[in-house]
Amino acid sequence: MKLAILGNSPLALETALRFHLHGAALTWYMDADDLSGFTSMELSPEHFISDLGTGVLKEIGVSYQPKSFNWKSWEEDYQKPLINYLKSHQEIKTDEVISVTKRFLAPGEQIQGRSRFLDLFRVIYRVNPKDFIEEQKEANLETYKRLTEEFINSLASSIEMYQDYDLILDLRNDLSRASAAASGRALGENRNSDKVSFALEALKAAQSFKPGPDLREIALIGSDSLAAEILLAMEDWIKESRSRLFIATTEADPFSIFLSQGNRFTVQKLTELFQFIDQEFEKEITAFTQKLREWQELDDFVQVKYPRPAEPIPRINYFSGHNVTAMDELIDRKRMFLTLEKPEFREGMKHPENNNLDLKTIGVDHILIAHAQKNQRLIELDANEPGYFNLTPARPNLQEDWENDLVKLEGIEDEIFKLFSPAGGH
Repeated sequence: MKLAILGNSPLALETALRFHLHGAALTWYMDADDLSGFTSMELSPEHFISDLGTGVLKEIGVSYQPKSFNWKSWEEDYQKPLINYLKSHQEIKTDEVISVTKRFLAPGEQIQGRSRFLDLFRVIYRVNPKDFIEEQKEANLETYKRLTEEFINSLASSIEMYQDYDLILDLRNDLSRASAAASGRALGENRNSDKVSFALEALKAAQSFKPGPDLREIALIGSDSLAAEILLAMEDWIKESRSRLFIATTEADPFSIFLSQGNRFTVQKLTELFQFIDQEFEKEITAFTQKLREWQELDDFVQVKYPRPAEPIPRINYFSGHNVTAMDELIDRKRMFLTLEKPEFREGMKHPENNNLDLKTIGVDHILIAHAQKNQRLIELDANEPGYFNLTPARPNLQEDWENDLVKLEGIEDEIFKLFSPAGGH
């Protein structure tokens, strides 16, 4: 069987190893997802490895026995040698995939008395001409010598190529940019701005934030596992007394789902951060109450000389049960403004005082959007397309993410083996 694997993750690596040893001819299209930003967990040394992977490493004379897990060690000492091993047997591409379709069949089209599986899948991808020419130089020197200088110069822009496959295994992460709105579109969000970051880019941005006069107020959209990681990445910024974070989420009780499903180390860190914020706010409330009492005890003619003590604002301000419906930037580009709305059918349990107005606008210095999804635009297939298998890897900061992924992968293997009898394997 000839198959294409889409995605760049520990699960995609495991899948490529398994089907290589099952005797498949595979092409692995590695995208650019980088999970090393997930650092809140204390993973076991066995995380993201398998007996199969360590067995292959042993065969090629490489030992991987870490005492603790860290991304750099895993990438250099486990992932990299296994990818090099696969490169010597299979095809690995870093080219951008443009589309995944059937070769001839349109979505929904049926063949009388036959399965759609009769038609092959077609993957169209974009190739950098310079890289392609260098590949020809290494793979077929005689062909390369026949390429004229005029022909080489004509390849000034990228070119598209395709390959056909029996099967598609879509193992891409759900960490591509998504809309700020749960409904899929917020007014004005498509404008380019260096004050708005999406998905993994939002996580990277959060890791670089430092308290300062140009970064006093930030909005975080979402409260899932990626939002939790972003929140912890900016912990030092949040703990600065002059920092203010606005969290807008459709979830009635923000982060409650993640706190029940997350990796226990991440959950513990997040809980400790929330406790710190609550304790600091209680101190501010106590100090405010004392100052207010002292101000109220002043005579009227003295009160007018001193402003009433300002009521403290929570360091984290929640808009729970809310949608982001618009995003605007002033002409001077110094601030971003979010329009938030709470529908009647959605509950907002955290900071319910923010629910009184149907529509509200907040101004911030930066917007971090944690909403993410698989990039489905390149897939143009039926929902239940025979031969197309879709498995989204669990995010690293969820409970038993690796173990659950391996179980799901075994289920896909079983389904595939019902379609094929692999040569020399299983």
